[in-house]
Amino acid sequence: MDYISRTLAKGLDVLLLLADKDGLSLAEISNKTGISKTTAFRLLYTLCEYELICKSDNKYYMNCAYNLLQPDNKILDWSVIPYIKPLVEEFNLSAYIGIPTGEYITYSQIIPRKDHPEDYAILGEKRPLNTNAMGKCALACLEIDELLNLLRKIHLKKNTPSSITDMNAFINSLQIIHDQGYAIDDEETQEGKRCVGVPIIVKNKCIATLGMSGTTNELKRSMIKNLAYKMKATSSIISNRLF
Repeated sequence: MDYISRTLAKGLDVLLLLADKDGLSLAEISNKTGISKTTAFRLLYTLCEYELICKSDNKYYMNCAYNLLQPDNKILDWSVIPYIKPLVEEFNLSAYIGIPTGEYITYSQIIPRKDHPEDYAILGEKRPLNTNAMGKCALACLEIDELLNLLRKIHLKKNTPSSITDMNAFINSLQIIHDQGYAIDDEETQEGKRCVGVPIIVKNKCIATLGMSGTTNELKRSMIKNLAYKMKATSSIISNRLF
């Protein structure tokens, strides 16, 4: 006897498709899944209502609440979203959760600003730890031996005039980050872009980082201290309530 729900199976097919290739139109989803447009529309509408996906400019995107990377890792679970979303709404900046893996930071969770689903495009990307505020936070939390070992594998590339390319200066900047509890990428990776990052600490170890970014007009220098203060408070709440 076949107990499979055909409707549920079709809905899962849609989710798996968007997980593999984000940003598809109704017609593209219908063609790729073999589901009629009428049925696909109803499924997509329902998934949007349950906030598993979102729609922008007639294209559908995965919601960051649907974890694609490591479902057994609490920090990637949907339950982290309610703690971060108020920051996104208050400052109108996109937020990111990054997981340090070796000399890279992996974007595992994205909470975009309203009507900015394109921010999901970097979900799952890996970037060198030294190239953004989240990665620098993770580096600043390491013991000196582990830090020096990682720094041997890292190339300090000059992406912009503000990039730090001297290793001694970079190590000094990590000490400042460690002391103040947050990192800033002030147009070091990309001109016109700023990012603030804070570590998420569990049992004295940085298991993840929280970052928020925007253009230099959206994230002004005058906002940084207040934003960092609230991000650190949010990080502490996540650590205490989820672990």
